[in-house]
Amino acid sequence: MSKLILGIDAGNHTAKIAGPYGMDSYRTAICDWFERDIVESHGADDMEFEIDGRKGFAGSIAVYEDEFGRASMFGDTKAHEDTKIRVLLAIYRYGKKYGIDITDVSLVTGQPIVSHKPTDKEAIQQMLVGTHTLHVNGETQSIHIVETGVAAEGSGAYWSSPEGGTVRIIDVGSGTVNAATIIDKRYINNASDTFNFGMETVNNKEDLASVARGIIRNTSRLKWHRNDSVYVCGGIAKDMLPFIQSHYSSAQLLQPMLQEGNAVTVADPVYANSIGFYKLAKGAFG
Repeated sequence: MSKLILGIDAGNHTAKIAGPYGMDSYRTAICDWFERDIVESHGADDMEFEIDGRKGFAGSIAVYEDEFGRASMFGDTKAHEDTKIRVLLAIYRYGKKYGIDITDVSLVTGQPIVSHKPTDKEAIQQMLVGTHTLHVNGETQSIHIVETGVAAEGSGAYWSSPEGGTVRIIDVGSGTVNAATIIDKRYINNASDTFNFGMETVNNKEDLASVARGIIRNTSRLKWHRNDSVYVCGGIAKDMLPFIQSHYSSAQLLQPMLQEGNAVTVADPVYANSIGFYKLAKGAFG
């Protein structure tokens, strides 16, 4: 087929992929390979892989079988090998889901705002661009990534449903929270930041009110105001929204819109970054 353009949000908990055929997601847990005495299925996204010399398991199986108790690489940068594995498996899964033979790919992926710097962006691009050989669940495939863009998480989500004026984005992730300010479609550095906590790194994942208070305190330091136009996205967005609204009364869910042919799909807020990245990729590489 001709070059495929994708937006890939390679999250620490879940990867979200958007492209011309629709969306996909999978659990991004990764663990080292071992010989299994009993082959048991843990989920539809179970993958046994060897990519560029690294062997392991990914998906639900890695959540249960990880020897070291943490099957994801957390932190405020995506410039590490787990990101490469996540992105390549995302491309592989997208092709399998939609029955397309993927060879050449151009994509935009994300990086937390605080680490959206030239050195980290270049590291991600150098890691991804090129030809990669994948062995996944007994099948072999070569994927050539032609070009890669790296967008800031949170501000990238804005492009999934852009509007004028001053817009604040709260992107609640598993490892970080990205807070972005866009004014007249321009990113504002001194009113944006990454907070080094997320839903998988806080002590009590069920205490959403406490997490929201942390977000509100940190965004207040950025001089966000109570009546600002605030949009919330990420996997926990729907549950988090009422707690954000306790301070930002006008806060609402970000509703990403993906156009496939003549049809427009209003997607779940968890896909905001991937759809925003896809729109940026189409603009850059289409």
